[in-house]
Amino acid sequence: MEKKLVIVLVGIILIGSQSIIGANTINIQKEDENRSLEWAIMIYLNGDNALSAAQGVILEEIRQVGSTADVQLTVLIDQNQEGDTRLYYIIGTTLVQQTWPSESNMDDADTIKDFVLKVKNDYPANHYELIISSNKGSGWQGICWDDHGDGIMITMPELLDCLNQITNNGEDKLDILGIETCMTGNLEVAYNIRNCVDIFMAYPECALIGDWPYSEAFNDLIDKPLMTPSEFASVTVNFFVPQDLPQYDMVTTMAATELSYLNSLAAEIDDLAVEFLNNLENYRDQITTALNSARIYALLWDIDYYIDFYNFLELLTIDDPDVVNIKNNIFSIMDTAVFANKHLPEDPSHGLSIYFPRRTSDYNNSLRYDELPSPYEETLFAIDTQWDEFLKTYLGITENNPPEAPQISGPTEGVPGIEYEFSIQTTDPENHQLNYYIEWGDGDITDWFGPFSSGDEITVNHTYDVKKTYTIKVKARDELNAESNWGTLDIKIPRIKPGLQSRIILFGKISYLEKNDEGDIRFLPVKLFEYSKIVEEGRCLKILEETYGEYPCCGYIPKENYRGIVKDNFIAIIWSF
Repeated sequence: MEKKLVIVLVGIILIGSQSIIGANTINIQKEDENRSLEWAIMIYLNGDNALSAAQGVILEEIRQVGSTADVQLTVLIDQNQEGDTRLYYIIGTTLVQQTWPSESNMDDADTIKDFVLKVKNDYPANHYELIISSNKGSGWQGICWDDHGDGIMITMPELLDCLNQITNNGEDKLDILGIETCMTGNLEVAYNIRNCVDIFMAYPECALIGDWPYSEAFNDLIDKPLMTPSEFASVTVNFFVPQDLPQYDMVTTMAATELSYLNSLAAEIDDLAVEFLNNLENYRDQITTALNSARIYALLWDIDYYIDFYNFLELLTIDDPDVVNIKNNIFSIMDTAVFANKHLPEDPSHGLSIYFPRRTSDYNNSLRYDELPSPYEETLFAIDTQWDEFLKTYLGITENNPPEAPQISGPTEGVPGIEYEFSIQTTDPENHQLNYYIEWGDGDITDWFGPFSSGDEITVNHTYDVKKTYTIKVKARDELNAESNWGTLDIKIPRIKPGLQSRIILFGKISYLEKNDEGDIRFLPVKLFEYSKIVEEGRCLKILEETYGEYPCCGYIPKENYRGIVKDNFIAIIWSF
């Protein structure tokens, strides 16, 4: 019997693509109806955030590639408007919209689960690849930020629960999981998913929008659909183009890892952590030196606690035979496990980072939230190894309390060019000696200095040169490297010394007025009298006619700097600055 498919074309153009709306079933004509697809590709485009437009461009890129009888492309996309979640099956190069809720929370692991299970039910295939794309990546701390979601990303325990449901607790593993977001090329993430996924592709660093080689990889797979998962993952990584982007403190890289090696790798790291714990007094200097020189990821986000684990071990100079043997075992496992790694020649990136905070304040300190939704101890890597015990001991967290947040006393107002004196004081619960670290708020830093006895009041000095309100931040560190929370003090510096203010009197008609949220103003004059008395420039009277520029040039008059009347078409103020 001839099958018929009735559809309604509604003429919707989405980023230049054809879209068919309302198809509840697939109804794809195949040469052999009993033959499974070779590959079903599932792309999860979370664009309900700053990536909204970018995810739309990626959708169009994928649509242009199109599906074949061997390779089926499917996309779940959500952008930053309410009610714009769409599930598309790409038939040829046409987007065929499937039945799906109009607005999904993309930061909910159940959304990933429902998407994958639906595609697997609709498209039996020999191989499955899932790619998750989102912004605000933060390594093991979570994936997938949704501006209209619940404000919490998918945690590692939630991701694991989702993958267990998708794969029947690992009985039917995904062939490839790719996560296109910052910092997820991470040992803790890889270990978390190892029982549900064969191959993991990710960035240990960040990358630019558009760097993930969707069309190149998919086109190659369509040309050679019998590629194995490792071959396809290698192709994808090799199409990636690494870049050195000093303006972002970022050197991009991408890798693919065979996760069957993660159990052996974790066992060796556990042995290494035990060696570190048992000999920390002797090894601390070598560990710290290697840590300070290792390849750091995600400096763009002002963090330094994700380092290249392989590179760290290369730089570790401990010559104890047991440690050397463990290092060599780790090198051997990682050289095999990370089978595709694209990076610049001078970049010592080996494909997987590890969590190694240098300060107690960075341990379980959330990158994206006020409070971390799921702590490091709840990652499977921390549960199954003693790496977290080593970190806490190294940082002085174990059986040691950090110092109290320092109290800062000193002036809260000042003038440029004058050196001011500030006092800092705090105590340590164990009465340890203390060192201090200061951020002055103007870019200047006073690095760790001391030691001082607990409770001692110390004096420091600083000079500010630019008008602004600055926040001085100070923290203390004890002998076991436990760090306090920040102590803060605000100081306001006016533009010039009191008594030397410049003034302008403005009176007349204006054609345009703009105010910002703080009440600052800028405007265009029709006819305006300006009487000025400016320090070092004398006095002047001008009649200002209408111009096409702003008055004052290039900015607002701060509300705190003027007094008088400001109307939509009239102004009479005294402006002091």
